[in-house]
Amino acid sequence: MVEEKKGELATELRARAAEILAAWVVRFERSPLRFRRSEKAETHTAQVLNLVETLTEAAYGGGEALVPGSDATRELERSAAFLGAQFASEGATGFDIAAVLLELRDVVAGIAPKDASALTRVFEWLTVVALDGFATAGLQSLREQTAEQLEAGTPIVELLPKVPAVFLVGAPTASVLDNVLARAWMLAVGTGAPCLIIDCSGLAGVGERNFERGYRGFLAQAEGSALHVLLAGARRNVSELAIRLTSEAGLTIQNFEHLDSAVAHSLERAGHLLMRRSER
Repeated sequence: MVEEKKGELATELRARAAEILAAWVVRFERSPLRFRRSEKAETHTAQVLNLVETLTEAAYGGGEALVPGSDATRELERSAAFLGAQFASEGATGFDIAAVLLELRDVVAGIAPKDASALTRVFEWLTVVALDGFATAGLQSLREQTAEQLEAGTPIVELLPKVPAVFLVGAPTASVLDNVLARAWMLAVGTGAPCLIIDCSGLAGVGERNFERGYRGFLAQAEGSALHVLLAGARRNVSELAIRLTSEAGLTIQNFEHLDSAVAHSLERAGHLLMRRSER
């Protein structure tokens, strides 16, 4: 008898799923939580149906089982987190997520008034979970875009024949640093340059902390070569680290406080004659 009573909520939700969806469509279209109304409710019906089905499975233990963070709500929370991440990828807003879940909360609570308190509590928790997923996905997307822009936009140039240089900027990840330095290494090899200038004056603090892992990848690639590394504009922590790692890899390195000194040294090693024009 107790088990049958516990299953009443799930049975009610399953039997009235179509009614729940129809009522949600009306409430969502009219929701005051939506600032932008560019999307119709039909766009999200599949997501809402999935939530209702997952809620039905979670509700077999009755309303008292719908405790945030419990085993019963685990799949429901995963669905909410996925919903938030999906909304982030679609360019929606947090207001849209709140409208979807809070309007569904009111519909479901109206369908099962005996368990309205438990349903209200769990849907408010799911809204928080979905918004956290939305924020996390948005931040990850931003990081990926920034990494792509840094990798594609970091200057890797041949200042003069056989004088290659890479100008590290911003806060590249270790992976981006590895890829950028690999491209710089290929430029040095392709031009037959004796030196490679690595300018670190544009690195932010986060980029400096990622420098070691990216630089190790470069050294592994350049190991055994006669390439001479010219470090320019690096702060003491980066320069000391680079000198130690380069020496351990069996390569040579020189540290210059200013870029012009590194360029002058590289020009000389490449066989260029650097002359200062006298003023008259």
